[in-house]
Amino acid sequence: MRSQITALHRNLLWTRSGTCWALWRLTPLPYGYRTDDKKAEVRAAHTALLRVLRGEALLLGIGATTDPVTVVERMIRGIELEQRPQWAQECEATLDALEDVELGSRTFWLCVPLRNPGASKLSEPWRASMTGLRDSLGMARSGPPQRQIAVRVAQAEQIRSALPPVFRPRPATVAEMIWLHLHAQQRGLQLDLPVPVPGQAEEALLGSPASIGEPVIDPAGQTDLPRGSLAGLNLLSRRYVKIINTDSGQASYQTSLVLTGTPSGGVAFPGGEWLGNVDACGEDVDWALRLNVRARDEVTQRNIKAHRNLVDQLYQRDGSAGGVSSELSLAAEELSAYRELLAADALEVEVEATAIFTVGAPTAEACQASARRVADYYADAQFRLSADATGQEALWWAALPGPAPRLVHEVSQIAPAFHLAAAVPLVTTELGDDQGSLFALGLSNGVPTPVLVDLAGSGAKLDVAMAVGIVGELGSGKSVAEKKLALDAVDRGAELTVIDRTAVGEWGTAVASVPGAVVVDVAERAEHSFDPLRIFPAASGARVAQSFLTALLSIAPTSREGVLLNEVLGPRYVAKHSITSLGSLVRHLEQSEREEARELARTMHVYSNKDFGRAVFDETLPPIRLDAPIVVFWTHLLELPDEDELNVQHRFDQMKLERRFGRAVYALIASIARERCFSNPRKLGVFVVDEAHSVTCSPEGRSELLAFLRDGRKHLAALILGSHDDADFGDEIIRGLIAFRVIMRHRDRRLAARALRWMLGLEPDAVVDERLLVELTENTSPVETDEDGQARVPLERRGECYIRDFRARVGRAKVLLPQVSHRAVAVQTTPGQAA
Repeated sequence: MRSQITALHRNLLWTRSGTCWALWRLTPLPYGYRTDDKKAEVRAAHTALLRVLRGEALLLGIGATTDPVTVVERMIRGIELEQRPQWAQECEATLDALEDVELGSRTFWLCVPLRNPGASKLSEPWRASMTGLRDSLGMARSGPPQRQIAVRVAQAEQIRSALPPVFRPRPATVAEMIWLHLHAQQRGLQLDLPVPVPGQAEEALLGSPASIGEPVIDPAGQTDLPRGSLAGLNLLSRRYVKIINTDSGQASYQTSLVLTGTPSGGVAFPGGEWLGNVDACGEDVDWALRLNVRARDEVTQRNIKAHRNLVDQLYQRDGSAGGVSSELSLAAEELSAYRELLAADALEVEVEATAIFTVGAPTAEACQASARRVADYYADAQFRLSADATGQEALWWAALPGPAPRLVHEVSQIAPAFHLAAAVPLVTTELGDDQGSLFALGLSNGVPTPVLVDLAGSGAKLDVAMAVGIVGELGSGKSVAEKKLALDAVDRGAELTVIDRTAVGEWGTAVASVPGAVVVDVAERAEHSFDPLRIFPAASGARVAQSFLTALLSIAPTSREGVLLNEVLGPRYVAKHSITSLGSLVRHLEQSEREEARELARTMHVYSNKDFGRAVFDETLPPIRLDAPIVVFWTHLLELPDEDELNVQHRFDQMKLERRFGRAVYALIASIARERCFSNPRKLGVFVVDEAHSVTCSPEGRSELLAFLRDGRKHLAALILGSHDDADFGDEIIRGLIAFRVIMRHRDRRLAARALRWMLGLEPDAVVDERLLVELTENTSPVETDEDGQARVPLERRGECYIRDFRARVGRAKVLLPQVSHRAVAVQTTPGQAA
């Protein structure tokens, strides 16, 4: 095989036919699990892309390998590993773990042949033929002259400037164009380099057209047959080409399928995205869409002439066989309807499209089996894919930039751009950020894709709240996901504040390996104090203390007691009277000459004398260090009021002291967390609240979380909330501000539907897609009975979830455990067993 390429420059590719092609890499649009109106926007973008093209074009959707090294490089980007040894250890373990995982993604490319203007219509084919002659004689090639290169660059830029910016078209590099051709030669062999990245080693390896080589194309694998065998004549059983690498001798068997039939009732939208859903077939398949776009005026004139011819034929056959006349009548009606369709939109164009699907494998049997599975997948949706027995070599070439073989036109489908755009080929369900910690593997793209989360960078880059909400039933893996995110952030340099309500103190176990981590037992066994007057500077400590006491004592801020509190906790007053703790505040009020002050002191004594109040009122306990890398507030013995006690006045008046104290302390912890996380805008602060209702049950707690959400991005502070029900996160504003949303297993259909509405941004009464609801309730980390009769989630299914990332892209994923073994054990709800 002789390569079609004669020269490469920038994103330009010259071929032996005398045509220069320009190539761009396109960014796919988020699509999976989105609402119908958002899907319509994606279809409109595809329509716009097709309408700006004229003449030939080639769209490619090519599967690419993701190198584990590339993933880890994204994990360490911007991190000084010498200062973060635990993160270096996690990254090293991640690299080892990913070696056993086949990672990949789909890349998208637009290839357009540039017109030969003026005299170049003759000179370019002549120059191409001379290049072929030089190759035959073993003479050195001469590249395109600089003047011609300048013309081609200008032509390519003119096309690029007209492309819809939503696809972010980027000129392909020489290395990327070579990669595309090498990939085509070795499909199915797992030999691909990752797509070259400018400045990296792969780009240097693929810097010359000589890298493409000249493999042998063997239609139907004739070289596999014994000499004289007649089996090679039976092409129907050998619908593939064999691509042989002449250097290594390795062979790739490839079958190309073309779309030859669509549903008789038309393609539904949404729901019939036959190219956008290709990864759901479960096979590693590349696709190519050969296009020929014609303007409406050109098509209209041609159709008018065709319609007249049909009318003439009908007139001439009047009275003849009814079958023939009815067929002609039907054709005339369809042509008339097509003309009306084009006439309805002045911007509409006609697209002649040929869709080619190509699979590859190391053996002919595996290749053909894969092709059958792809064809069966499409047959279930009433699309017909055919593997032309005699056209496999032609179809292989058709999936690369170059002249379109005759077969491409013979099997093409004709449709207006708006109709073809319903296939939405340029879409993705990839998730996550460009860098950060490896939180999960995406499961919606055919092969696993890394999902990285950058808590520190996403808010600033995307102008969204730095907040994560995780919803799931008991045992779904919710707390594991929280710990994974939070502890990765600590390893990368963040400070962490956590509220842990679990009886076993699972967060204490999880953070035990982090030097300097502090666990504050908020109970009678307290060993640390978080009295705000002791842990904060005077001004901020007094402000936090006033908010706490107002909630604890149920004092209205403008009441007589509220005004008094405001007075005695003023910065000057506190400094003048040496009020350095809540205990000293009580003593000062007791000694006051004002009766209302002494009365306030007696009320405070109701709580300061109780054992459950030691962590706030006991001055003998050492105060917590706010510069600790992790502070965990263990609140397992704190009680909270129920809904009636909060909403019914007489029940509120009769509420137990323990519950009044618990309600106020949770708001105090939230306030401490906000002050701590907001203190250094150059260092990420993370606040984790599992069972979020513990904070949102009080107006003071909700106010703290809302302030955190609204201002966290300015102070480099991130919030992670967890609950069984997203309603526990707070009101509509709080829930709406949470940008990163994770839905773990939920077998309760009502709660699952509510969680899905929140994740997708639907109205509270919106109908949830039944297929998605069933997938979440029945096929997400399913609980199964094992051989011992125990109900467990299979190891390989743990952590399954749905994610809406900071860019509002939605997809199915699997949350990963930390790769360092002792950390993996520590983060699990029950040590030694996944949540």
